[in-house]
Amino acid sequence: MECFPTCATPTTGAGPLLFTSALQFFAASQCILAEGSVPTPDIQNFEKFDFIIVGAGTAGSVLANRLSAIPEWNILLIEAGDDAPMEANIPAFNTALQQTKYDWGYLTSNNGITNGANINGSINWPRGKMIGGSSNINAMIYVQGNDQDYQNWVDLGNPEWSVKEVRRCFKKAESYQNMDMLKNPKIKNHYGVNGPLVINTFNSTQRKETSRILSAWNDIGIKNVPDLNVANMLGSGILTGTAANGERESHSKAYLLPILHRKNLKVMKNSLVTKLLINNTTNTVYGVEVENESNTYTFIAENEVILSAGAINSPQLLMLSGIGPKEHLYSKDIPVIVDSPMVGQNLQDHLIIPITIYGDGAKQSNIIDQQFDAIRYLYNRTGYLAQLSAADVLAFFSDSPNAKYPKFQSHIILTEQNKPTLNSFLKNNYRYKNEIVNQITELNKNHTLYLYLFNLLHPYSRGNISLSSNNPHDYPIINPNYFSDHRDLEAAATGIKKLTKVVNTAAFKEINGFLGRIEWPPCDSYEFDSRDYWKCICIEMVVTIYHPVGTCQMGPDPKTSVVDSRLRVHGVQKLRVIDASVMPTTISGNTNAAAGVVAERGAELLLEDYNEL
Repeated sequence: MECFPTCATPTTGAGPLLFTSALQFFAASQCILAEGSVPTPDIQNFEKFDFIIVGAGTAGSVLANRLSAIPEWNILLIEAGDDAPMEANIPAFNTALQQTKYDWGYLTSNNGITNGANINGSINWPRGKMIGGSSNINAMIYVQGNDQDYQNWVDLGNPEWSVKEVRRCFKKAESYQNMDMLKNPKIKNHYGVNGPLVINTFNSTQRKETSRILSAWNDIGIKNVPDLNVANMLGSGILTGTAANGERESHSKAYLLPILHRKNLKVMKNSLVTKLLINNTTNTVYGVEVENESNTYTFIAENEVILSAGAINSPQLLMLSGIGPKEHLYSKDIPVIVDSPMVGQNLQDHLIIPITIYGDGAKQSNIIDQQFDAIRYLYNRTGYLAQLSAADVLAFFSDSPNAKYPKFQSHIILTEQNKPTLNSFLKNNYRYKNEIVNQITELNKNHTLYLYLFNLLHPYSRGNISLSSNNPHDYPIINPNYFSDHRDLEAAATGIKKLTKVVNTAAFKEINGFLGRIEWPPCDSYEFDSRDYWKCICIEMVVTIYHPVGTCQMGPDPKTSVVDSRLRVHGVQKLRVIDASVMPTTISGNTNAAAGVVAERGAELLLEDYNEL
């Protein structure tokens, strides 16, 4: 087809004017996709604030909102990254910001035991480095967890975190907007509708395929439920997301951007906190040291400093400042202020194991259809760009049909036949070696790939975060320690064997579905789909679903925890950690919603301590 700069047919000019106006509209539409810009504040070296919050991610955004609501308090919020880009707002681009400047770009250490199928024996651990943090880079899956998750916290000596209090904070945060679902009395009673965080279901263009997936789960005993959160994370169903009207609803969009007009709040972007300032005589934290471009600033906190930098950066900053395991700090030439042995320890993450199932199905849409979908998204926020890059269904299950507490979770990525981006996804996001990637992409040429991601919800294994040096610019060492406890390997084999039964259901037989064997030398001697085969695949191919927690765990004993149940750091004054790192044990599912609730509850505890609640 040839294209001409002018039309060969006569025209009055009305047609070209109309089409030019339309093109200008679509060109301008992309500009309003960005979440919003945080203005650069007028700020002075040695400026004093009542509270300084380190990290403007999920938790930091919540805290900035709740603390600046007290007009007498001056708040400084410091973020290492920049404003979130346009891509963060588009649901289908949820993995597009990995390995860009908006991602810290962490890699795990090679332990010589796991990840033989991954490049250099390490995997990506993306964490958001921007306003909104990981709530602007995650998959927007809104999971509240099972009641037992929070009872576990209470049982470990944290009475402020009862199921009743945590559930109340979820409702306080939520603005549930699915009017059809709210007709169900149980759903209406479960969710909050007046909070700042918009949640809803996605308008999927894959409903035929997801219906098949749900039918198969139902047939193997993972029963379909109307709402997974209402069902206490037991069963299968369409997920709820932090998205609405075809756009991401991050915690920064919900909590931070609407309050930027407050005169008592300053937000400092592109600024790395390198050290906590601590009075060695009284063990009192009195401020922070910050690098912004080529300048170094000191800011004073008259009440408290709050770390909300996440499960990697919060323990790193504590250790750089002299709070951590003393022998480790000595080895990095860091003066020890508080010997806190659990800083950086107790790392828990939700691992995933890929299960490849193939079948007949949809072919990759052509370039014209994709371009039309892009225009449709700009026009009314619908089409494939308005949905998750993964399927919007989840399963939570256990090895017992009557279990009250889920052990396993399954996500699924639907990949149309011959999808050109599959190769780069497997290689860049999961760092699989060519020998693995080529097998999967070869079968995808003529089959739809149903990539089941098996998730072990409550691992016994514990990893750690440690310093590589005393330089704040050097990334810490991340050791997830996947499968270091053999019980995890046995549990994973049990869960995977249950999940692979979907291939024998009527739903998958209709599309000639089959389970794909991944050929990999250490695993080739095992019978396909046997427990030993899957245990080998677990060791060789384990990757993350991006849920690190626990590295500053809360508890009553300074020898076994980092913060108390009010999130005050043991051994020092005027310092708290309020983010996912304080969770002593992980929850049943995706952790972002719970991280926000940790901040909601943490803000309440702080306000109580200052008689402001």
